[in-house]
Amino acid sequence: GSLQNRGVEIDLTTRNISKRRTTWTTSFNFSKTANKILELGSEAFLLNLGERNEVYRNKVGDPLVQFFGYKTDGVWLSQAQIDAAKAKGLSSNINGAFVPGGLKLVDVNGDGVIDDKDRTVIGSPYPDFTWGMTNTINYKSFDFSFTFQGVKGGSLINGDPNYAESKQKNRVYNSNRWISPMFPGDGKTPYSTVGFNWMLTDYVVEDASYFALRELNLGYRLPNSVAKAVKLNSLRVYFAAQNLFFQAGSNFRGLNPEGRFNNGPYASSLLDGYQRGSFPIQKTFTFGIDINF
Repeated sequence: GSLQNRGVEIDLTTRNISKRRTTWTTSFNFSKTANKILELGSEAFLLNLGERNEVYRNKVGDPLVQFFGYKTDGVWLSQAQIDAAKAKGLSSNINGAFVPGGLKLVDVNGDGVIDDKDRTVIGSPYPDFTWGMTNTINYKSFDFSFTFQGVKGGSLINGDPNYAESKQKNRVYNSNRWISPMFPGDGKTPYSTVGFNWMLTDYVVEDASYFALRELNLGYRLPNSVAKAVKLNSLRVYFAAQNLFFQAGSNFRGLNPEGRFNNGPYASSLLDGYQRGSFPIQKTFTFGIDINF
């Protein structure tokens, strides 16, 4: 097979202030890439399964990895709603396709039957672009720097809601969920133990975008007279912090949008974008002293 990669990467550094006692520089980077499969031997496409039977498609002419599954349109609110849909000609032999409180699968091809022909592209792990920016400021004996970094676009498959504990105890999966026709919740959140398998649908495909204040550093170099008094070349005290601010995508329900699972079937380059059990983003604070003898 063969794969085409195209894109643009930009690195820009500006010197905003350059004086004897004050300097300020900014470094900015931007990357936007896209890939496309040109050949898969004699195959037009491949379908690969993850650990929860979620499907990843590799198709000539498309990006290397695409999530392939069923689109959903909220939940079935009642048996009466299901009966009305069937009366209009909708049918399916898929287990769990018609269950009150379960996910409502979309008849994508419009043939009146919900089956595997209605599977479609429901996401891609590749971001629209990534970026970062670092500012470094020096004023007299003070130094200050901070770094912003982010990713825009791209999706992930969140495997956490596959587990009963997540569905039952994590509020992001059960707030406003369907309980009964009298208590339908928001009409979008299914009941945890009924209906079609969430992992085969776009219900677990979430925004992988994020924006973060990655690094912040503040330092002060003591006067040379102080350093020499204790027989040192220089003495600097500093404070550093990581991930002071982290904002994930609006529909992300996990702990870390950067987390990816890469064991088992996910060791293959033909499967990408799955996560479960990711560690949360940690805020770190550090105080220190730099001593040069």
